[in-house]
Amino acid sequence: MCEPVRLAASFEEDGSLCEAAMRRALASLREFAQLLDAWRPQAVRVVATSALRMARNAQVFLPAAETALRRPIELIAGDEAGRLVYMGVTSTLGGDDGRRRLVLDIGSGSTELVLGRGPSIERIESFAVGAVRQSLSFFADGRIDAACFDAAVRSGRSRFAESTVAGRHPPLAYGACGTVRALAEIALEDGIADGRLTMEGLCELRRRFIEAGHVARVRLAWPAAARAPHLAGGLALLLALMEEYGITEVLPVHAGLRVGALWDLHWRSVALPPALPAFARMG
Repeated sequence: MCEPVRLAASFEEDGSLCEAAMRRALASLREFAQLLDAWRPQAVRVVATSALRMARNAQVFLPAAETALRRPIELIAGDEAGRLVYMGVTSTLGGDDGRRRLVLDIGSGSTELVLGRGPSIERIESFAVGAVRQSLSFFADGRIDAACFDAAVRSGRSRFAESTVAGRHPPLAYGACGTVRALAEIALEDGIADGRLTMEGLCELRRRFIEAGHVARVRLAWPAAARAPHLAGGLALLLALMEEYGITEVLPVHAGLRVGALWDLHWRSVALPPALPAFARMG
């Protein structure tokens, strides 16, 4: 079951979650509580990520969310989110070959970069900027033009400029996020790429988004964009990452934080009788 409520897109001007989004989230959590009661898994972990780290009223919402779900919710830091993302990716790719890997996750409210070698993590960096924030900052009225895109990319590069990952990673990165998967799907559909995202392909997507001229027309043109409503901001951040770090290719991976958390639950409980783990993510 997956029911996105997009908390990071629902901030009021004072940085608080809006009431409508909180009501949607609480209703969704009540449904999850019913499913968990029916399934009765032995291992359950519920985590909240960047949206609730940022929200000024998180201390009000989190107790209400725990009451609705009838289970504790763990507010995790960016480092823990990055660790789980990397675990999810290595579990999918196979993590015992000793090769150095760079994994990136452009979320709604934050971006995580994880550098590792095989299953071992060497460095995790978390930046308080994500696809929703970038879209609301530079494409707030829905209009997409070259000036807005250039400003969004420059802003992203300035956020990522102080990273110590630069220069230590291979030219290929793995994208464990909906932004990368949606962009790769659009590029494949339009014959721009074969599944891997290159700088040339992303620049062509940027051109086509600008040609569309508005977020609403982007969503109408590509089904994948409708599933990732803040894709313009995500594309700007991905361009910024590739430019700043000299990444030549990004390969989408259909695994990330959720898969990593499931594996984490598994390894924590290997000494226990086999059980069906359950995992939910908020934020």
